[in-house]
Amino acid sequence: MNVILFGFGRAGKIHYHNCLKNANIQLTHVIDVMDISDSLQSNIHYVDYNDKDKIHCLMKNTNIQAVLIASPTYLHFEMIMLALNFNKHVFVEKPISNIYDNIESCFKLAEQKNLILFVGFNRRFDPLLMDIQEKLEKNEIGKIHYATTTSRDYPYPTQEYLNKSAGMFNDCATHDIDYMCWMLKDKPISVSVMASNGNNYNYDHVAIHFKFSMGTIVSMNLSRVASSYDQRCEFFGEFGEIINNDFLQNKKLSFPQRYEQSYINELQEFYTCIIEHKKPSVSKYDCMNNHIIAKACQEAVNQNKQITIKYGDLEFRDFSSSVPQRVKDNYLKARSHQTFDFVTKMQQHFGNFDIKMNIWDILENLNDLVDVSDPDISHPNLFHAFQTAEMMRRDDLPDWMQLIGLIHDIGKIMYIKGSDETGTGKKEQWAMVGDTFIVGCQLPNTLVFPEFNTLNPDMKNEIRSTTLGIYQKGCGLDNVICSWGHDEYLYRILSCNKNPNSLPIQALYIIRFHSLYAYHDKLEYMQFQSHKDKTLFHWLKLFNKYDLYSKSDILLDSNTLKSYYTGLIQKYFDNDYLFI
Repeated sequence: MNVILFGFGRAGKIHYHNCLKNANIQLTHVIDVMDISDSLQSNIHYVDYNDKDKIHCLMKNTNIQAVLIASPTYLHFEMIMLALNFNKHVFVEKPISNIYDNIESCFKLAEQKNLILFVGFNRRFDPLLMDIQEKLEKNEIGKIHYATTTSRDYPYPTQEYLNKSAGMFNDCATHDIDYMCWMLKDKPISVSVMASNGNNYNYDHVAIHFKFSMGTIVSMNLSRVASSYDQRCEFFGEFGEIINNDFLQNKKLSFPQRYEQSYINELQEFYTCIIEHKKPSVSKYDCMNNHIIAKACQEAVNQNKQITIKYGDLEFRDFSSSVPQRVKDNYLKARSHQTFDFVTKMQQHFGNFDIKMNIWDILENLNDLVDVSDPDISHPNLFHAFQTAEMMRRDDLPDWMQLIGLIHDIGKIMYIKGSDETGTGKKEQWAMVGDTFIVGCQLPNTLVFPEFNTLNPDMKNEIRSTTLGIYQKGCGLDNVICSWGHDEYLYRILSCNKNPNSLPIQALYIIRFHSLYAYHDKLEYMQFQSHKDKTLFHWLKLFNKYDLYSKSDILLDSNTLKSYYTGLIQKYFDNDYLFI
């Protein structure tokens, strides 16, 4: 594969030598502002960065498949867009840009062109960190309570580099931020920072303290001052710890030596992504979130206080090509296994309401469960429950609706009685979360990932694959059967005579159908609407507004809110517990 390299600085030289060693890659040109002809092999040509005509001529060359970008960050966006517009795959050193909209624009163009945009967060390809990630993936030390990273630079950067860099958080801390989010499969919700000695955002010493949504506390210690390149991390879990404390003091090493293999690995992975049409591990969301987190770190310094990290600018229910693979897999399995017969079995299996749980205990129990089907947030359910309820309370909606906002997802407690084999466990959730659909009739093409519809066995049934299927026109949604999920389970819990309550009919309707997006968002299944459905339809639409647009990832204090919502539970439920 023929490639050209932009930039021959610290990172550029690493990529240059790795290209020479990689049998799959042929480096043809290096572009830089300085004449580095004497530093290149005779078969590799130097191009002046200011010679725009020559650069455009190179970009038009169809024999060149890819571009490596290792220039200063402020030049990344221009070069990425240039390369993509000339249909070249792109490898770019992190970060893509220090401007949020630029990141989105680059990925959008890459998606439109069906090209690989590979962002070089190279820590993900370091063998030592990959080994730790694998151990965490296998849950070897259980839930992570605390983690720490040490990143001390050597030698002290030149003033020329500091003048061009994007600062401590965007250029240095972003590496630690990225691999910590990657390893924990989570993102931070708040940050506080202490920084000393420095200007133009280039501090000599920084201590960052994060609280992640799953409760993990992460401390990151960064410094420009060290006797050698010091990179360490520690993870402390409920069953033990994983500690990487390998540091060769006074050895005068720097990042090219410490991460030599990771740079080799990521270049090969870039090639593999292109050849195998494989998505890079670093996604658009990773880059956007890393940018938001780094920006929040700077804001914490500027305001000298703890900052709540807000991710609300990301588009809701974005099931595009950049959706996390976990989300897509969940929908694939749901569509493949959720048939009329399967749902009937689930109704029977979960029909014995024989476990007694305090309602507030259910809410707090779900704090350890993250909905794998939701592309919008990585926060536990309790955070989203408070967000939904508080937004309704702010807009002075009826208190019963505020209560439904709080408890609408507690049907996910089914995982206690469920299993991964049936998609009702903590890891496999395809029969617990995600958009629902009606079984026993044709699956509409407006469902999320409609390409999965043909995988459903019922679509091969002569009757169940028709528009009406096994139902009658106008029979009402009360008389159809939806795919199994937390909505239907909670509806059945609240309708059981073991759990007396005074919730209005609108509340139960919202509970039962709030995940049936094909109905209340895409206007499918109208052939089944009864007079009752037409009367209650607007309540679903109203609830959806708050369920969706409350996903701001802003942490609310549960202790402060508990008293108010406990009062609502006592108002509408005869007991403070449910049989589930």
